Amino acid sequence: MTRKAFLVIILGVAVASGVVYFVTRNHANGLELTGIVSTDEVLVSSEISGRITQLHVEEGDHVRRGELLAVIDPLPYRADWRYYVDNQQNYGAQVAQAEAALRFQELQTRDQITQAKASLAAAQAQQAQAAANLKVDAINYRRTHALFKEGVTSSQADDQAEATYASTQAQWLSLGRQVEAQRAALALAESNEQQILVRDRQLEASRRQWAAAQAQTEKAQVMLDETEIFAPAAGVVDVRAALPGEVVSPGQAIVSLINPDNLWVRIDVPETYLDRIRLGDRFPVRFPGGMEEMGTVFFRGVDADYATERDVSRTKRDIKTFEIRLRVDNRDRRIWPGLTAYVTVPWGALHEPLAGDEIQRRASNTR
Repeated sequence: MTRKAFLVIILGVAVASGVVYFVTRNHANGLELTGIVSTDEVLVSSEISGRITQLHVEEGDHVRRGELLAVIDPLPYRADWRYYVDNQQNYGAQVAQAEAALRFQELQTRDQITQAKASLAAAQAQQAQAAANLKVDAINYRRTHALFKEGVTSSQADDQAEATYASTQAQWLSLGRQVEAQRAALALAESNEQQILVRDRQLEASRRQWAAAQAQTEKAQVMLDETEIFAPAAGVVDVRAALPGEVVSPGQAIVSLINPDNLWVRIDVPETYLDRIRLGDRFPVRFPGGMEEMGTVFFRGVDADYATERDVSRTKRDIKTFEIRLRVDNRDRRIWPGLTAYVTVPWGALHEPLAGDEIQRRASNTR
């Protein structure tokens, strides 16, 4: 055997030994799973369309809840709001005018009815008095005329009694016509109450138009308020999806926010190892820069995905994976979403099933 062949054999043995050592060491430490740092991302968008005139944040800025992030050109929405305000005021004036007309109609009709009733009562009283006078004058005329025929009274007295009777009768007939006229006037005054109903319906229509104008004004005010985009939650600006001068549509993201205090490491665990992990377990988490932290399991997914690994047993099926989340301390802000993480699950991490209260206690301790 030559010296060169001997060196090749020695080198191969050394490499094989290193691989075996590395595999056996990892195997001895446990199952190493690759994950990623994740968090909830808040997409801040507009509920209206328009051109962005102001953008007050940059990527990486820390923002407070309710802080102004961006402004959409308010001029078109302010013009609409002004139009609806004027429209509302116009309908408000119509309502006021209709209310005044209704009140005037009610007072006038009431006064007319009262006056017509009084005039009718006076005419009826006068007619009754005329009827009494007519009765007296008729008796007086018959008596005087009888005496005239007997020659007791003069023809002049007879003529005077007849003239008085005729005059009283004419007065009674005239007052009867006045009574009828007053009845007609009363009926006319009472019929004017229908005009009150008409004006009341007109007033109701005006009030509905006024209410519709108020609703349009409120909607225009809401649209105008939406031109200012505020932060819905505190966090850090991750991405600026739009820039000043761009026209955005409703629902289109302008910036995205993340909360660096609410990060977790997500790993997909094959179902063959899922029984080794329970809520509240703590596993080592290593990051590419060499930093190591302890992560606490606070979430286990209930729906499984299919992995690329295949079971080589007689069933020959795809092995499912379940999502696991681990909370890692990030008070020093060294961890950021998207960072790769390596989680080591020790082979000895076999547990008896935990009671429900113990699971809740461990989960609450990780928050």
